[in-house]
Amino acid sequence: MKLRKPQSCALCNKDLKFKYKPDKSWNIDGYLCSDCHMKTTREFVIKQKEEEEKNIKKQNQCFICNKQIEPEKKKKPRWQWNMENDIFLCEKCFEQKELAYQTKINYCVHCGKKIGLLRYNPKPKWNIDGQLCRQCWDTINISQN
Repeated sequence: MKLRKPQSCALCNKDLKFKYKPDKSWNIDGYLCSDCHMKTTREFVIKQKEEEEKNIKKQNQCFICNKQIEPEKKKKPRWQWNMENDIFLCEKCFEQKELAYQTKINYCVHCGKKIGLLRYNPKPKWNIDGQLCRQCWDTINISQN
C-alpha cells in the first residue's frame, strides 16, 4: 500500500486535513485550507461587488461629457451614429449629436446647400464624410479624374 504525501495549503503552507479547490479565476495552483478558502472567497466577492458598483455608476454616466445622468433621462444613441452598443448619452449631448447627424444628412458637405430629394454619396477614394449636392458631386468628379 502506497502512502500519500501530505499536502499543504498553497497560501499558508498548513498541512491539509480537508482540501478546497480554488476557483480558476483566482489564479492559485494547488489546494487551500478552509481558512484561506473562506478568506479568498470573501475577497473575491467584495471585489466583484465593487466592480458591479463601478459598472452601474458608468452606466449612469454620459459617454461624451461624463456627466452623471438620472436613469429616467438617459438616452441610447441612434444606430446610424456608429457608436458603441452599451453606452448612454445625456439629453444635451443627444440633441447635439442628432443635430450634427441631421446636418450631415440634409446639407451638402462641400457647399452647405440644403439637399433635396436626390442625394449623392461621395466616392470612397475622395475621403469625404457626408452627402453632396449634384453640382458639387459633378465638380469633384471632374477635378478628381
